[in-house]
This record gives sequence, structure tokens and C-alpha cells, in this order.
Amino acid sequence: MTAVNVRTGKEYWRYERPASEAGVDTFDVSERTVVAAFGDGRFIGVDLRTGKPLWHVDIQHAKGHRTMALAGGQALAGARGAVRAFAERDGRSLWTAKTPRTCPDGLVITAYALPGHLSVVPLVCNVTSPDRDECNLLLGIDNRTGKVLWQRHTAALRMMAGGGEHTLVIPDPDHPPTIHLLDVNRQGATARTLPAADAWDDVAAGGGIVLSAIDPGDRSEEDHDTLLRAYGTRDGHLSWQLRAPTGQEYGFPEIADGRVYVVRQPFLTGKDTGRRIRADLIVLDAGTGRLLHTLRLPALTVPDESKGLDVRDFGDGAVSIGWRDDEGGVLIAAD
Repeated sequence: MTAVNVRTGKEYWRYERPASEAGVDTFDVSERTVVAAFGDGRFIGVDLRTGKPLWHVDIQHAKGHRTMALAGGQALAGARGAVRAFAERDGRSLWTAKTPRTCPDGLVITAYALPGHLSVVPLVCNVTSPDRDECNLLLGIDNRTGKVLWQRHTAALRMMAGGGEHTLVIPDPDHPPTIHLLDVNRQGATARTLPAADAWDDVAAGGGIVLSAIDPGDRSEEDHDTLLRAYGTRDGHLSWQLRAPTGQEYGFPEIADGRVYVVRQPFLTGKDTGRRIRADLIVLDAGTGRLLHTLRLPALTVPDESKGLDVRDFGDGAVSIGWRDDEGGVLIAAD
């Protein structure tokens, strides 16, 4: 793992294991800590600023593809028949939540720490790789004791997004254009359906808004997401929409700090490999869709069969942008 300054690209630190040992499967980052899961069942915590290892644990029977997620100062990991929680900064074992018999081995996809000492943990069960969805399970766990308060089977956990303080947003790929809104608390999860009129490719959510870039036209050989549509999670009503100029499309949007970040770029197809393009990062008010900023990105060469540029992450006042298919080795940091 390597940490670099998002504004200068200068390397801060790197964490390496011997080549003979298993590599990193997944990692997650908070404001202070990096946690990582390895294929041999080892989980580690690293100080984000210095790269100094803080702790490690080895979970018996946790070999194969492993995952870990941070939520509310706790590092959550799947183990045999359980979800385990460790203190983010020192690795102390905090609690163990037993999973049902139908989920003897689960991968923790992400985690949400909600009011009322509630952690909501999506699990993909009975798999050796996150690319296979044998069983999707959502657990509500008391994050002081590890008691499982409720469980719910659901779809498309890797597309889940936080839509508000008590709301999760889950697209249903088996029944497009259905979007499920889950209102969650310690008593359970109540599902509502967002009455969207379009097929949804990807969803961003936050601050009470659900947003997607869509292609409202006929879907033929290529899909071009030319329309941003925002819906309120409280009532499901359309809040605003924004259409791209002719010949341009949007990447997948992200929401942070009450703003929408999305790349607007020329139509791309498989024939555009090797072509130089110019794109823009646009910033919108999430509640109204009002344009706040437009930033011209440097000219980039389209890698092999790329489907476009997407916003990846946020940190220290900078936005990271990369190719959707991870090809091309390009990562842009924009103020």
C-alpha cells in the first residue's frame, strides 16, 4: 500500500510485506487510520499520516479472499460464522456478532455507523470472491455488544449507498428501474420504493438526495449517460435534472458536503482508444442542481476500450478522478 500527497503526488509512505506472503485483498481508510485485509487471514491497522503499523490480528479460518470496513471507530471483518469488530487505533477485540447458519462465511462489503449505537453491515455470504453473489445479507448490530438486532436479505449490496442519517439506497438490478430505500433503526429496516422512471446505471446518495447519471434514449450498442436526475429520499419526488450538451455524457456522480461532483466528457466508444480528449469536472449544489464550479481537466489519452472518467474519492479539499475500468494508470487530483 502506498500513500501520496493528493495535491503534489509526493509519496508519504508505503507498507510492504515479503513477496512470499499474501497481498492486500481490500482496505479502508478513515481520517486517521488505514485498515487492510490479507488473503492469509491477517488484518492490520496503519497510521494514515505516518505509515506506522499500529496493530495486527490473525483470524483463524479466515483465509481466502478477505474484506474489512471502518465504521464509527471500529474495524469490521468477516470470520467463520461471525462478524468481528476491532478498535480502529489499537486493534482490541471489541465484540463478535454471530451470523445465521445460512451465512457461515461472509465478506463484509462496507459498514454504516448510525445513531442509537447501530451498525448496519452488508455481507455477501458463502463466497470465496466478491464477484459471486450467493447470498446478500444485511445485519443490524448493536455496536457496543455485538448483539444482532435484525437481519434482512437484499439485492445488489455493492451498489448500496448511504442516503441520509437513517436511510440506505439500493438499486435492484433484477427489476430495473426499481430503487429500494431502506429506513433503518434498531428495530429493523423498512423498505420503500423510489418511483424512478428510468433505468439506473449507478447511484450516488447523500444529504437526502439520490442521484444517477442515466441514458434516457434508446439503448443500442453504446450507452451514453446524458442526464443527471436527483430525487429526494424523503418523498421520492424528482428534485432536479440536468442534461449534458450534445455529444457529451456524464461519468458516475458522487455526493459530498452537499455538493455533486461529476465528470462531463465526450461520448466514448471502443473505437476511441488512443484518442486525446478533454473533459470537465463540474460541481453542483446537491439540493438544487445549481452549477457552482466548472474545472477543465488536462487532455488525456483514452486507454483500451475505456468507458469514461469517474470521480473516485474526496480528501483534504481535493477530488480524485480516474478511468472507470482502472486502465491507463491515470489518477487526477483536482482542487
